[in-house]
Amino acid sequence: MNKNFEEHTKKAKGGIRLAREKVFKLVFGVEATESASNELKQALEIYSQNNEEFINVLNENQLEFLKSSIDGVVENYDNIKDIIKKNTQNWTYERIGVVERALLIVATYEFIFKNVPIEVIANEIVELAKEYGNEKSYEFINGILANIEKSKNKGTI
Repeated sequence: MNKNFEEHTKKAKGGIRLAREKVFKLVFGVEATESASNELKQALEIYSQNNEEFINVLNENQLEFLKSSIDGVVENYDNIKDIIKKNTQNWTYERIGVVERALLIVATYEFIFKNVPIEVIANEIVELAKEYGNEKSYEFINGILANIEKSKNKGTI
């Protein structure tokens, strides 16, 4: 069979990857509705109440990651957005697509405020960009994350 027509199976998501995707979706909801960062915590509470089945699937580590990430993004929301704005060339923040903004917020939070290695973050965020963004999203996000990494290494963040 021609490789171009073979069906590709998606890798099952588990562990922190699954929790990170949920963080992205919650941040996406806040960004899409142009809500305030404090509404992110409300979104998590509402999501938890309306999706008990999903919450019950998460193990303790995943649930803690989800909650701590939401808390961290909320606490650092303005700083995260400023970092993204300073490292985006020829684009205003508002011009960045909602999917891409949400992914950049999650990635920037983890890289700058949780000190997760950029390789780990970039890999997972790029995979999410390929799944939820358009065909060029991952390249755009990868470029901005590279700029953020350079700024961090120079000590300008």
